[in-house]
Amino acid sequence: MPTLSEPLFQGFSKPEANFFRLPNEWTDITARVTSLAELKLVEYVLKHTWGYSEFDLVKKITTDEFMHGRKKKNGERIDTGTGLSKPSVIAGLKGAVKHGLLEEETDDSDKARIKKYYKLKMRTPIEEKEPAEKETPHADVKKVNIGVKDFNSRGKTSLHRSEKDTLERYINVTKQNGRDQDEVAYYAKLLADKLGDQKSLTYYKIACQRFTPQTLLQKAAEIMADGGARNPGAVFADWVKKHGLRESSGEHDREGSGEKGV
Repeated sequence: MPTLSEPLFQGFSKPEANFFRLPNEWTDITARVTSLAELKLVEYVLKHTWGYSEFDLVKKITTDEFMHGRKKKNGERIDTGTGLSKPSVIAGLKGAVKHGLLEEETDDSDKARIKKYYKLKMRTPIEEKEPAEKETPHADVKKVNIGVKDFNSRGKTSLHRSEKDTLERYINVTKQNGRDQDEVAYYAKLLADKLGDQKSLTYYKIACQRFTPQTLLQKAAEIMADGGARNPGAVFADWVKKHGLRESSGEHDREGSGEKGV
Protein backbone atom coordinates (compact mmCIF):
# COMPACT_ATOMS: atom_id res chain seq x y z
CA MET A 1 0.00 0.00 0.00
CA PRO A 2 1.48 3.42 -0.97
CA THR A 3 2.52 5.63 1.95
CA LEU A 4 2.59 9.42 2.17
CA SER A 5 6.28 9.36 1.23
CA GLU A 6 5.64 7.28 -1.92
CA PRO A 7 5.15 9.57 -3.78
CA LEU A 8 5.83 12.72 -1.75
CA PHE A 9 2.61 14.33 -0.45
CA GLN A 10 2.06 17.57 -2.39
CA GLY A 11 0.18 19.43 0.36
CA PHE A 12 -3.37 20.05 1.50
CA SER A 13 -5.98 21.86 -0.59
CA LYS A 14 -7.36 25.12 0.76
CA PRO A 15 -10.39 24.21 2.96
CA GLU A 16 -13.20 26.02 1.15
CA ALA A 17 -15.92 23.45 0.46
CA ASN A 18 -13.77 20.32 0.71
CA PHE A 19 -13.60 19.86 4.48
CA PHE A 20 -15.62 18.65 7.46
CA ARG A 21 -15.52 19.58 11.11
CA LEU A 22 -13.80 17.59 13.83
CA PRO A 23 -14.90 17.90 17.47
CA ASN A 24 -12.46 19.74 19.73
CA GLU A 25 -12.16 16.59 21.84
CA TRP A 26 -10.93 14.59 18.82
CA THR A 27 -7.23 14.82 19.72
CA ASP A 28 -8.01 13.67 23.27
CA ILE A 29 -9.91 10.70 21.83
CA THR A 30 -7.20 9.73 19.34
CA ALA A 31 -4.57 9.92 22.07
CA ARG A 32 -6.26 6.90 23.68
CA VAL A 33 -6.84 4.93 20.46
CA THR A 34 -4.15 2.29 20.04
CA SER A 35 -5.48 0.70 16.82
CA LEU A 36 -4.77 2.45 13.51
CA ALA A 37 -7.68 0.53 11.95
CA GLU A 38 -10.13 1.87 14.57
CA LEU A 39 -8.84 5.41 14.05
CA LYS A 40 -9.22 5.22 10.27
CA LEU A 41 -12.70 3.69 10.45
CA VAL A 42 -14.05 6.21 12.95
CA GLU A 43 -12.70 9.09 10.84
CA TYR A 44 -14.28 7.57 7.74
CA VAL A 45 -17.69 7.32 9.43
CA LEU A 46 -17.23 10.86 10.72
CA LYS A 47 -16.57 12.10 7.18
CA HIS A 48 -19.68 10.42 5.76
CA THR A 49 -22.02 11.53 8.57
CA TRP A 50 -20.85 14.80 10.10
CA GLY A 51 -19.31 15.72 6.75
CA TYR A 52 -22.83 15.75 5.30
CA SER A 53 -24.34 17.47 8.38
CA GLU A 54 -25.94 14.18 9.44
CA PHE A 55 -24.98 14.20 13.11
CA ASP A 56 -27.25 11.52 14.55
CA LEU A 57 -28.20 9.48 11.48
CA VAL A 58 -26.86 6.05 10.68
CA LYS A 59 -25.13 5.57 7.31
CA LYS A 60 -25.01 2.28 5.39
CA ILE A 61 -21.39 1.47 4.57
CA THR A 62 -20.25 -1.95 3.35
CA THR A 63 -16.95 -3.64 4.18
CA ASP A 64 -15.89 -3.15 0.55
CA GLU A 65 -16.68 0.58 0.79
CA PHE A 66 -14.67 0.90 4.01
CA MET A 67 -11.78 -0.72 2.13
CA HIS A 68 -11.96 1.01 -1.27
CA GLY A 69 -14.39 3.95 -0.95
CA ARG A 70 -18.13 4.58 -1.01
CA LYS A 71 -19.89 4.24 -4.33
CA LYS A 72 -22.22 6.53 -6.25
CA LYS A 73 -25.36 5.09 -7.82
CA ASN A 74 -23.46 4.56 -11.07
CA GLY A 75 -20.80 2.50 -9.26
CA GLU A 76 -18.10 5.19 -9.35
CA ARG A 77 -16.12 5.58 -6.12
CA ILE A 78 -16.58 8.80 -4.14
CA ASP A 79 -13.20 8.45 -2.45
CA THR A 80 -10.46 5.88 -1.80
CA GLY A 81 -11.79 4.50 1.47
CA THR A 82 -9.48 3.68 4.38
CA GLY A 83 -6.95 1.53 2.52
CA LEU A 84 -7.43 -1.22 5.11
CA SER A 85 -7.68 -4.93 4.35
CA LYS A 86 -10.94 -6.83 4.94
CA PRO A 87 -9.74 -8.48 8.20
CA SER A 88 -8.55 -5.09 9.47
CA VAL A 89 -11.91 -3.48 8.69
CA ILE A 90 -13.83 -6.24 10.47
CA ALA A 91 -11.56 -6.19 13.51
CA GLY A 92 -11.42 -2.38 13.59
CA LEU A 93 -15.21 -2.03 13.50
CA LYS A 94 -15.61 -4.54 16.33
CA GLY A 95 -13.07 -2.60 18.38
CA ALA A 96 -14.67 0.79 17.66
CA VAL A 97 -18.10 -0.53 18.71
CA LYS A 98 -16.67 -2.23 21.80
CA HIS A 99 -14.85 0.93 22.89
CA GLY A 100 -17.93 3.12 22.40
CA LEU A 101 -16.67 5.13 19.44
CA LEU A 102 -19.21 3.83 16.90
CA GLU A 103 -22.72 2.46 16.99
CA GLU A 104 -23.63 -0.31 14.57
CA GLU A 105 -27.16 -1.25 13.50
CA THR A 106 -27.97 -4.35 11.48
CA ASP A 107 -30.91 -4.81 9.14
CA ASP A 108 -31.26 -8.58 8.78
CA SER A 109 -34.81 -8.61 7.44
CA ASP A 110 -33.34 -10.10 4.24
CA LYS A 111 -30.98 -12.86 5.38
CA ALA A 112 -29.38 -13.00 1.94
CA ARG A 113 -28.47 -9.30 1.98
CA ILE A 114 -27.77 -8.18 5.52
CA LYS A 115 -27.13 -4.43 5.73
CA LYS A 116 -25.10 -2.65 8.38
CA TYR A 117 -25.35 1.00 9.35
CA TYR A 118 -22.90 3.11 11.35
CA LYS A 119 -22.76 6.43 13.17
CA LEU A 120 -20.66 8.07 15.83
CA LYS A 121 -21.87 7.33 19.32
CA MET A 122 -23.45 10.49 20.72
CA ARG A 123 -23.73 11.25 24.43
CA THR A 124 -27.38 12.27 23.97
CA PRO A 125 -29.45 11.48 20.85
CA ILE A 126 -30.44 14.68 19.06
CA GLU A 127 -34.17 13.96 19.32
CA GLU A 128 -33.97 13.80 23.11
CA LYS A 129 -32.74 17.40 23.19
CA GLU A 130 -35.91 18.68 21.51
CA PRO A 131 -38.45 19.75 24.19
CA ALA A 132 -41.31 19.93 21.67
CA GLU A 133 -41.16 16.17 21.18
CA LYS A 134 -42.07 15.60 24.82
CA GLU A 135 -44.90 18.13 24.70
CA THR A 136 -46.53 16.95 21.47
CA PRO A 137 -45.57 13.33 20.87
CA HIS A 138 -46.65 11.58 17.68
CA ALA A 139 -47.36 7.88 17.37
CA ASP A 140 -45.15 7.51 14.30
CA VAL A 141 -42.12 9.29 15.80
CA LYS A 142 -39.55 7.26 17.67
CA LYS A 143 -36.17 8.04 19.19
CA VAL A 144 -33.18 6.61 17.35
CA ASN A 145 -32.30 4.30 20.23
CA ILE A 146 -35.82 2.94 20.86
CA GLY A 147 -36.67 -0.44 19.43
CA VAL A 148 -33.06 -1.62 19.32
CA LYS A 149 -32.49 -5.14 20.51
CA ASP A 150 -29.24 -6.78 21.58
CA PHE A 151 -27.60 -8.71 18.77
CA ASN A 152 -24.80 -10.28 20.78
CA SER A 153 -22.59 -9.55 23.77
CA ARG A 154 -19.97 -7.67 21.75
CA GLY A 155 -21.96 -4.46 21.43
CA LYS A 156 -23.79 -4.94 18.12
CA THR A 157 -27.42 -3.99 17.74
CA SER A 158 -30.07 -5.13 15.31
CA LEU A 159 -32.88 -2.97 13.99
CA HIS A 160 -35.22 -3.51 11.05
CA ARG A 161 -35.07 -0.11 9.46
CA SER A 162 -33.36 1.56 6.54
CA GLU A 163 -31.32 4.76 6.29
CA LYS A 164 -34.32 6.39 4.59
CA ASP A 165 -36.64 5.41 7.46
CA THR A 166 -34.25 6.92 9.98
CA LEU A 167 -34.08 10.18 8.03
CA GLU A 168 -37.89 10.37 7.76
CA ARG A 169 -38.27 9.88 11.50
CA TYR A 170 -35.72 12.61 12.19
CA ILE A 171 -37.53 14.98 9.81
CA ASN A 172 -40.88 14.25 11.49
CA VAL A 173 -39.40 15.22 14.83
CA THR A 174 -37.72 18.41 13.62
CA LYS A 175 -40.90 19.58 11.84
CA GLN A 176 -42.56 19.88 15.24
CA ASN A 177 -40.15 22.57 16.37
CA GLY A 178 -40.37 26.19 15.33
CA ARG A 179 -37.21 27.45 13.66
CA ASP A 180 -36.09 30.83 14.95
CA GLN A 181 -33.85 33.12 12.96
CA ASP A 182 -30.64 31.90 14.58
CA GLU A 183 -31.41 28.32 13.56
CA VAL A 184 -32.35 29.36 10.02
CA ALA A 185 -29.13 31.33 9.70
CA TYR A 186 -27.12 28.38 11.01
CA TYR A 187 -28.55 25.91 8.49
CA ALA A 188 -28.35 28.46 5.66
CA LYS A 189 -24.62 28.91 6.33
CA LEU A 190 -24.14 25.13 6.32
CA LEU A 191 -25.84 24.99 2.91
CA ALA A 192 -23.78 27.87 1.52
CA ASP A 193 -20.53 26.33 2.80
CA LYS A 194 -21.40 22.87 1.49
CA LEU A 195 -22.27 24.20 -1.99
CA GLY A 196 -19.41 26.72 -2.05
CA ASP A 197 -21.94 29.48 -2.75
CA GLN A 198 -21.64 31.98 0.13
CA LYS A 199 -22.80 34.86 -2.11
CA SER A 200 -26.33 33.37 -2.15
CA LEU A 201 -26.70 33.17 1.62
CA THR A 202 -30.01 35.11 1.61
CA TYR A 203 -31.46 32.61 -0.85
CA TYR A 204 -30.50 29.71 1.41
CA LYS A 205 -32.06 31.46 4.43
CA ILE A 206 -35.37 31.68 2.57
CA ALA A 207 -35.10 28.04 1.51
CA CYS A 208 -34.49 26.94 5.12
CA GLN A 209 -37.60 28.82 6.23
CA ARG A 210 -39.74 27.03 3.65
CA PHE A 211 -38.19 23.55 3.57
CA THR A 212 -36.91 21.25 6.30
CA PRO A 213 -33.19 22.14 6.53
CA GLN A 214 -32.17 18.50 6.90
CA THR A 215 -33.82 17.70 3.56
CA LEU A 216 -31.95 20.56 1.90
CA LEU A 217 -28.64 19.54 3.46
CA GLN A 218 -29.10 15.97 2.29
CA LYS A 219 -29.78 17.12 -1.27
CA ALA A 220 -26.78 19.45 -1.18
CA ALA A 221 -24.65 16.55 0.04
CA GLU A 222 -25.87 14.37 -2.84
CA ILE A 223 -25.02 17.09 -5.36
CA MET A 224 -21.49 17.51 -3.97
CA ALA A 225 -20.95 13.75 -3.68
CA ASP A 226 -21.89 13.28 -7.33
CA GLY A 227 -19.00 15.56 -8.25
CA GLY A 228 -20.31 16.36 -11.73
CA ALA A 229 -21.87 19.78 -11.14
CA ARG A 230 -19.89 22.78 -12.40
CA ASN A 231 -22.22 25.08 -10.48
CA PRO A 232 -23.62 23.16 -7.46
CA GLY A 233 -25.64 26.18 -6.30
CA ALA A 234 -27.51 26.38 -9.61
CA VAL A 235 -28.19 22.62 -9.57
CA PHE A 236 -29.55 22.96 -6.04
CA ALA A 237 -31.79 25.92 -6.99
CA ASP A 238 -33.15 23.98 -9.96
CA TRP A 239 -34.03 21.06 -7.67
CA VAL A 240 -35.82 23.43 -5.28
CA LYS A 241 -37.89 24.89 -8.14
CA LYS A 242 -38.86 21.46 -9.41
CA HIS A 243 -40.20 20.61 -5.98
CA GLY A 244 -42.55 23.58 -6.03
CA LEU A 245 -40.88 25.74 -3.41
CA ARG A 246 -42.27 29.28 -3.58
CA GLU A 247 -41.99 32.28 -1.29
CA SER A 248 -45.49 33.48 -0.37
CA SER A 249 -44.49 37.15 -0.30
CA GLY A 250 -43.10 37.06 -3.83
CA GLU A 251 -40.09 35.74 -5.66
CA HIS A 252 -36.59 36.81 -4.68
CA ASP A 253 -33.58 37.08 -6.93
CA ARG A 254 -30.76 34.77 -5.99
CA GLU A 255 -27.87 36.94 -4.91
CA GLY A 256 -25.18 37.28 -7.52
CA SER A 257 -26.65 34.64 -9.84
CA GLY A 258 -29.57 36.35 -11.56
CA GLU A 259 -31.72 33.24 -11.02
CA LYS A 260 -35.10 33.40 -9.38
CA GLY A 261 -35.18 31.97 -5.90
CA VAL A 262 -38.02 30.72 -3.79
